Amino acid sequence: MYLKSLELQGFKSFPDKVKLDFGKGITAVVGPNGSGKSNIGDAVRWVLGEQSSKTLRGAKMEDVIFAGTQLRKPVGFASVTLNIVNDKGLLNIDAPEVSVTRKLYRSGESEYIINGSQVRLKDVTELFMDTGLGKDGYSIIGQGRVAEIVSSKSNERRDIFEEAAGISKFRYKKAEAQRRLTQAEDNILRLTDIISELESRVEPLRKQSEKAAQFIELSDEKKSLEITVWMHELDELRTRLNELGEKVLINATEYNNTETDIDRLEEEYRIVYKDIAAGNIRIENLNNAVLEEERSNTAIHSDIAVFKNDIEHCRKAIEDLEKQMESAKLSDSENRRLTEEKLEEIKRIEADILTTDREYSDAEREFAEAVGQQDGFEKEFSGHSEQLNKMYIRQSELNITVNTSDNMIKEAEEQKQAAEKQLETIVSGAQNLDSERKEVTDGLALLAEKRDEQTNRISGLNRLYASKTEKLKAAEKEQNDLTMSVREKEQKMRLLRDLENSMEGFGHAVKQVLSAGKNGRIRGIIGSVAQIISVPSEYSLAVETALGGALQNIVTENEDAAKRGIGLLKETKGGRATFLPITSVKGNRLNESGLDGCVGFVALGCDIVTYDPKFTGIVNSLLGRTVIAEDIDCAGNIAKKYGYRFRIVTLDGQVVNAGGSFTGGSANRSAGILTRKNEIEKLNGEVTDLTGKLDELKSRTASLRAETDKMRIDIEAANDDLRAMDQDKIRFESELKRIEQVAEQSVNGRKNAEETIARFEKRLSDIRAAAEKAGAELARLCQEISAAEEKSGEDKRIMDELKSRRDSLSSKMSDMKIKKTALEKDLEAVKESIKALEEQSRSIGDSSVRSAMAIEEQNRIIAEKNELIAKREKALESSGSRTEDIHRQISLTQAENLEKERQSVEIRQKIKVLTDDKEKLGAEKTRLEERRKTSQSAYDKIVSDMAEQYELYPSEAASLIIPDADKGEITARLNTIKQKIRNLGTVNLSAIEEYKEVSERYEFMSGQLSDINSSKRELEKLIDELTETMKTRFAESFKEINANFKRIFTELFGGGRAELVLTDPDEVLESGIEINVAPPGKVIKNLSLLSGGEQAFVAIAIYFAILKIKPAPFCILDEIEAALDDVNVSKYAHYLRNFTDTTQFITVTHRRGTMEEADVMYGVTMQEKGISRLLKMEQPPADIEAE
Repeated sequence: MYLKSLELQGFKSFPDKVKLDFGKGITAVVGPNGSGKSNIGDAVRWVLGEQSSKTLRGAKMEDVIFAGTQLRKPVGFASVTLNIVNDKGLLNIDAPEVSVTRKLYRSGESEYIINGSQVRLKDVTELFMDTGLGKDGYSIIGQGRVAEIVSSKSNERRDIFEEAAGISKFRYKKAEAQRRLTQAEDNILRLTDIISELESRVEPLRKQSEKAAQFIELSDEKKSLEITVWMHELDELRTRLNELGEKVLINATEYNNTETDIDRLEEEYRIVYKDIAAGNIRIENLNNAVLEEERSNTAIHSDIAVFKNDIEHCRKAIEDLEKQMESAKLSDSENRRLTEEKLEEIKRIEADILTTDREYSDAEREFAEAVGQQDGFEKEFSGHSEQLNKMYIRQSELNITVNTSDNMIKEAEEQKQAAEKQLETIVSGAQNLDSERKEVTDGLALLAEKRDEQTNRISGLNRLYASKTEKLKAAEKEQNDLTMSVREKEQKMRLLRDLENSMEGFGHAVKQVLSAGKNGRIRGIIGSVAQIISVPSEYSLAVETALGGALQNIVTENEDAAKRGIGLLKETKGGRATFLPITSVKGNRLNESGLDGCVGFVALGCDIVTYDPKFTGIVNSLLGRTVIAEDIDCAGNIAKKYGYRFRIVTLDGQVVNAGGSFTGGSANRSAGILTRKNEIEKLNGEVTDLTGKLDELKSRTASLRAETDKMRIDIEAANDDLRAMDQDKIRFESELKRIEQVAEQSVNGRKNAEETIARFEKRLSDIRAAAEKAGAELARLCQEISAAEEKSGEDKRIMDELKSRRDSLSSKMSDMKIKKTALEKDLEAVKESIKALEEQSRSIGDSSVRSAMAIEEQNRIIAEKNELIAKREKALESSGSRTEDIHRQISLTQAENLEKERQSVEIRQKIKVLTDDKEKLGAEKTRLEERRKTSQSAYDKIVSDMAEQYELYPSEAASLIIPDADKGEITARLNTIKQKIRNLGTVNLSAIEEYKEVSERYEFMSGQLSDINSSKRELEKLIDELTETMKTRFAESFKEINANFKRIFTELFGGGRAELVLTDPDEVLESGIEINVAPPGKVIKNLSLLSGGEQAFVAIAIYFAILKIKPAPFCILDEIEAALDDVNVSKYAHYLRNFTDTTQFITVTHRRGTMEEADVMYGVTMQEKGISRLLKMEQPPADIEAE
């Protein structure tokens, strides 16, 4: 396995997409200080999952995104991709190549992608675990990491050794198992408490459950007994209602027949009265006709005078028209002259257009020649430009070499100055430590303050959460109440619809005919009167009272259908019914003048009901002569005013009958057929409204529930923040301990600063010689570029001249097009003028013709008026004879009116006799209706009780009747059952389900406790096994690393001795690691007594020892040899070559020895401030090889 390539975009100083390809062996990344070469190592560390912005040399994670320069805008995201060849399958993924990408957006969103699939950070970490890679592995080593290996405490050096031993994955599994073990122990405690609480509830619930079961058993028997009693009573009431219904129908038929006779006589009376009125009107009209004849004669005399005046006006108009015809002849000659002038102008414009076309053709030819010259020269200019670009590229390469040398000189001088100042830095370091110590102490104080604030915030959130929870409970209670209300209304509506569907309240005969019509046994049956009309609820009692038994009259399509219905009733002996055929029933509306102006008048009965227009005759026959009034007083006044000629019904059901009798009293609205129909519609509307409110309440409840859930999450997040603060406190305290340790070590480092100055003097001399050679070639190339640029300027001048000539010709051609367009528009305008003149000449000719026609018309009018005068004079003669005829008609009409008045008196006497009969039938009808309503109320109460108590309707309850049961025995048994139920006292019906639920939960929790105890034992066993495996692996690996370290140390230092020692050999997983070394000729008691270069070499030896036992697939070494002198750099670089068979190395360096050993080099420069550029060199530079 090896690193194939690295892709960066928007990461730190690399705003554009950059790709670095790596081969096996050693790749060196070189460049001056500040050029961004270390950003490549940071990119690899970042994509492997590094979460510390401080480790990545930033204040916050957003700092890794390119922040922009004075010339470049910031970018929106940073992206780094590692492409790894997984040929040996070290990575646990089934793919020959693995691509790992990390993206960070400026909004804070982050992505991890493996082979195109989005994953978690955890997945990336587990992928590289125990491979030596990863953010905590030893595949990325920088100067700081080298120093940590030597300077850290013995127990802080373990990470790199554990990764080498391959126990990181085991430690991760052990930590995961310990976390799960802690959760299991917490769950055991919680389950133990729950089981204890459930045990205390099981036995009481068992007793309550048995009591509830007994109650249910008794209630079921009570239900069966009660339903049996009720159904017997319903059968009795149904029989009684059918008998009463038959009587009501017979009475209603007689009443309606009487009322029909009265209506017929009143209709005859109205016809006679209408004839008398018509006779009086005729007499009046005849008198008016006499007056009209006199007025007509006066008008005729007036018309004759007007006609004579019109004849005089026509003669004057003829004189004016003759004068106009003479003036038109003069205007026609002027138009012919103007037309000739316009024709001459057309010839001139057409000549100008021909000239313009010739000039345009010449300009077009010259333009084509100019374009050809320009295209030829552009090809030659392109060749010169390509040659100049190649010179620029070479110049850029030389500049990189010179700049690199300059930077290397500057870097060496800076390192020399750094060595001179090192002693001063060490002395001042003690003072800086005091500042760091104060900063950490202040941080601890600030953290304590923030922790108090967070504690107060959590307390406030808990109070707010409690308030929201109370509101949620209230909303849920309101929702439950509203749901119960909807269910109650729906239940009542279902009951009423069941009554409606079963035609409760209708007579047996009516039910039989309607059912036969519905089943298709009788054709032409439409329905009852109650079914064809709709009444507003405020008028339903008045209409029910007005119609009475007529509500059950059956409406048919024709007389044949009515006959078929009567035949069915006769055949089945089903009783009697009244039929209303649409084709034969033609009722009339009451037509009394001034009725709508009476106080308390509401409307005619036929006007307050709605119905299909085809039923108009039937509705008028039943309600057309019935008036609806507000109350009994208003009804009495209206009846008295119109002589008690028609019936009046009040809104509360009182009646003033035709003839003067009154019917009234209390009314039971629940029994009405129309009332039931309106009640269904009302309940349906209420259910719809309540359902809408319920939906709103559900939405509000859901919103409150979401708010409480969010608040609970906020509280959990706040508690997480509090725990994070506790972790920060531990970190601050650790940092304070580290500062104290560094203060102890700084006193031993003074004498290391003076040893490196001489090395840098020789290094400066070598670098300057290489820079002079590159500078000479660069100067020669600059002269060649200057000459080429001068030639390029001359070519550009010629190109500009050719372009200018082409643009001039193009402009000229455009001007000629515009000129031609203008001439064509002028030509069109002149032609339009000629058309206008010709049109005007035609108009003058037409005017003369029209004048001649007008003269002829005036002469015709004169003749017509003379003829009208003759007719008017003849009409005067015939008017006298018509007046005598009218006087004869007046005398005849007066005699006819006297006969009609005699007939009206006879009709009124017959109406009075029939009205007395009708009042007697009305009283009988009221008595029968009251008896039927009482029975219907009892019937409805039983049905309602059955629905409310058992949610059953008679059609459903029939199957629950006890067969062949004696009513007395059932009643006695029912009383016994009720007493037993009372003796049970308070019963908790939910105890059955609750007991079942608690029992099941108790068994489930007990099983869960057993499972968790088993899991706990397995986890404890797993932890022990992991611990033993880790101990074995670590001990074996440590032994090998120690042996390799001893050998490599003597090879690198040329002698001496070294070893790694566990501070606590009995606890290898917790033991610290001491480093004991003695370079040749020295006795060292503490690593801090070594020079900086010696400490770095010791760390490098440990690193090589680790690579020896567990080579990482690839390693990134970021200037770890910076503190070494040239001799030791060469040793380090040559030794590095020993590992290239198993490990691929990418070294970030500016040391010559390392560069000489590299197979491939990448140069990093920063020609534009803030932006890094890459240059790849397959072989080391020639100047380095020569040296």
